[in-house]
Amino acid sequence: MKKTVYIHTNNKQRLGAKLAKYAIEKSLSDTEIQVQQLNVDSLEMFKQFAGTQYLRGGKVNVYDPKDLQSFTLSRFMPPALNGYEGRAMVIDPDIFALKDISPLFNMDMEGKDLICCAKKDAFDTSMMVMDCGALRHWSMEKILQDLKDKKADYVNIMTLKWQIATKPGSIKTVPRIYNNLDTITDDTVFLHTTDRLTQPWSTGLPIDFKRNDPGRYFGFIPKVWLLKLRGKWPSTYQPHPDKKVESFFLTLFKEALDKGVITKEEIDAEIAVNRLRKDIWEKIKTI
Repeated sequence: MKKTVYIHTNNKQRLGAKLAKYAIEKSLSDTEIQVQQLNVDSLEMFKQFAGTQYLRGGKVNVYDPKDLQSFTLSRFMPPALNGYEGRAMVIDPDIFALKDISPLFNMDMEGKDLICCAKKDAFDTSMMVMDCGALRHWSMEKILQDLKDKKADYVNIMTLKWQIATKPGSIKTVPRIYNNLDTITDDTVFLHTTDRLTQPWSTGLPIDFKRNDPGRYFGFIPKVWLLKLRGKWPSTYQPHPDKKVESFFLTLFKEALDKGVITKEEIDAEIAVNRLRKDIWEKIKTI
């Protein structure tokens, strides 16, 4: 059976995607599983989608290929990329494996089309395992066209409400340890460093995303909207509130450098364009 992990990314997050790939492969026991990057900046359909107006939560947005998260819609490409055969997993480039992911990849899907974590009244698509043959109705071309024609809403797509409407009961949920949001426990399989304000590779850099972008928490301080209301929105990315998360990231980073997964030249280039914290060399010296 074909088994592929797709780490979807863009040019801005290529380094993170390399680290995510390394984190998976270093503990992978199932040698049939292949891991590869899916970079939307190299895909013609996303180049053509640039500047397109679409609905997001009922409001008109414009697709910006320069956005840090321009890759999110490509979460629905893996079934087609796999030829609608076997299984595929998709993860964001800021999701890192702490354990062997093979058991998740080979989990009994109980006749469902896909596996992911629940998210409020819908689902979290930042990590999914897909039965590709059961998802022949997933077409990236159609999704982009429906968005362009305003027949679909980005939020409904990203939370799988469209999948539920098409095939009710087709999603199997798994515990948060398979997509732990900014938290490491003894059972964590995937760590998702999802809060932009505290992503550990950005600490100290000038904030380069819009204030109205969604955010979860600013450490243990109230939510972002409350910070803005109080005039306390920071000008730079903040340290991660959980030292275990920062330590894990720095250790993974140092390992990847030592093994040649990432290079000194890549690191210096990312520092030069403010995509990697200025003190990264100092930080990894202590590991």
